Amino acid sequence: MEPNYVLGFLFVIYLVYILFLAFAFNRKLIIPNYLIVFGLFTLYAIFGNMFVSDDLREEGIVKYLYSNPFLQTFFGLLVIENIQVDKKWIKFAQIALGLTLIIASVVSIKQIVDPLFLTKETDFVQGLSYDRLTEYYSSNPTEKTGDVDRFFDGYRLSIFSYINEVSVGFDLIAIFSILLAIRLRNRFYSLVLILSSAAVGFLSSARWIMLNFFVVASQKFFLKNNVVLAILKFTLFGIILFAVLIAGINFAGINLNTFVQERLLADSAGTRLLAFEVFFKVFPDNPIYGTLGVDTEKMIRLLNGRSSQIHVGYLKLFYYYGLIGGIIYLSFLALLFKRMWKIGTSSNYWGGFFAFLAFAIANLTLVKFDLFHYGLLLAILFSNFFYRLNDNTLTNSTLRRSKTEIKQNGLLLRG
Repeated sequence: MEPNYVLGFLFVIYLVYILFLAFAFNRKLIIPNYLIVFGLFTLYAIFGNMFVSDDLREEGIVKYLYSNPFLQTFFGLLVIENIQVDKKWIKFAQIALGLTLIIASVVSIKQIVDPLFLTKETDFVQGLSYDRLTEYYSSNPTEKTGDVDRFFDGYRLSIFSYINEVSVGFDLIAIFSILLAIRLRNRFYSLVLILSSAAVGFLSSARWIMLNFFVVASQKFFLKNNVVLAILKFTLFGIILFAVLIAGINFAGINLNTFVQERLLADSAGTRLLAFEVFFKVFPDNPIYGTLGVDTEKMIRLLNGRSSQIHVGYLKLFYYYGLIGGIIYLSFLALLFKRMWKIGTSSNYWGGFFAFLAFAIANLTLVKFDLFHYGLLLAILFSNFFYRLNDNTLTNSTLRRSKTEIKQNGLLLRG
């Protein structure tokens, strides 16, 4: 099974357990506003898709429930919002996630000289070395899939290839944001986290991941009181880090000229302009309800092989789900950001806010609407923990202050 299918199935089981406790022991079920709106979007997307797709009939109800990414997201968020963890678990999770980043960076570096190292090979012809694979696909270009193409273009997914092709971006960046937002006293550990995340992000060869690395890293600077000084520090930090990465790339034997020309400066503007061109031609056909998740023949004909899809996430959102679905989804994002902002301002923990900011920015070029990525789910879990921890601290402080005032008043009365 796919890892996300396993995780989705476990969430379904755990959700049944939570619902049982809620009804059997009259426990309150927590459903935040953002999750209610996402639930509406999920219902709209799924019920609409049933009329134009055979997925439910082909997969069966059970698999459909745990494999649909929108249902997975809704179930996952509902479970996350209704569980509480203690400090011991959070400390263990910090260690585990920190090790994940370090191991991922080591694997990414190893994949420079051995591209097949710890790479999920199910999409390749089995049993061949990298040189033989290159030779085989050069002779049989029609057998190349999108994943195979990205592999030979130099995309490195590190250990995250065993989840899916975008996990290296969403989960890596979310974990980085989670750990960076915790006020770490050990500066060496913070530096290791930054360098590990930068190594995986830049060696992935994906520009959206590189951009989001800097978006998340900026939280250490832009949350300071002196914004101008923070910007100067962040600029200096970026220059130094970029210099270190260039030195590392050269040391690792990567042709820097090739890397810059073929990846950083690769022409993708044409694909984005094509997305706008095609969108404005196909959107008027179904402006209210959208295509309900289906690519029409007209869209495929207009793309004419120049792109695999409308490659701007928010355009694809309105193309698929129309004004109704698009507005509901954007409302969900707005409420989620409002919640993360509230947690950030009250607890000074901004890990969740920047993790989801990176997700929103990624969809300017990707097409990924579900949040069923373990890094993003953990971002919610950590945010809730620090919010409750801060709330409990304030409550205890208020109680102690009240007791002190009562004692003082009592002494005054007795006096």
